[in-house]
Amino acid sequence: MERLVFVIPLVCWLLAAQSAQHRLWVGVTLATIAATQLVVSFLAWTLRDVQYSVEVLLTLASAGILVAGLIADRRAGGMASRRTALGGALVVLYCVASPLGVLLMLWFWSDGSPSYGAKPVPVPAADQVLPLPDGLVVLADSSWCSESRQGPWYHRVLSIGSTDGTPDSGVADRLLQHLRDSRGLPLELYSSGSDGRGWDMCRNTGWWLAVETIDLTTRTPGPQHGASATGWPEGAPEGSVTVVTIGMSHLQCQA
Repeated sequence: MERLVFVIPLVCWLLAAQSAQHRLWVGVTLATIAATQLVVSFLAWTLRDVQYSVEVLLTLASAGILVAGLIADRRAGGMASRRTALGGALVVLYCVASPLGVLLMLWFWSDGSPSYGAKPVPVPAADQVLPLPDGLVVLADSSWCSESRQGPWYHRVLSIGSTDGTPDSGVADRLLQHLRDSRGLPLELYSSGSDGRGWDMCRNTGWWLAVETIDLTTRTPGPQHGASATGWPEGAPEGSVTVVTIGMSHLQCQA
């Protein structure tokens, strides 16, 4: 039922238009946008982190087309009636309400509102890491979800090992070089000590409505370091040494 909102701009326009020519061409354009919005709403897995950006752009596009169409239609003249007057008022109301609705939605998806239940984000894809260079292999692949003030935060956890005899201490270095050189990911060192090292990065993805974080962590093997050790990525299997965690959320990157 909620998808019926996609046809609101078209209904407003059919009521507002005075000129048959403008009614047809603007109506066809708005119907095309509505059909596209309907298709996009069913492509959450395919479009992943760009789905909501596409939805916002289509909503704003329909508002812009309504404004341009109403101006052109009124300049062309035509027979005015109570229907067209009502439709014109509805067009103006929609064109004011839809951008405000988008701004309100963005506010709820940002640090501006301590709200749960924000628009969901997809489970992160592993294509930022995979395929691995020769000699490295994924030992375990899991995902888990946590709650933040802005809604769900999904995590993809990859445990990485070697098949060519690379020592545990060298796996992270090779993986870091792969992520920086082959994937162009500017991971920066944020932790280094006797128990291990960590690199991370944060960036906007899906245009501007989702945030992706990538964290590469390696620890020094030993009985004093368990899977529950402070700072070790949640979801990483016990005994793993090098782990990449890919996160997707509506949180903002911290400077």
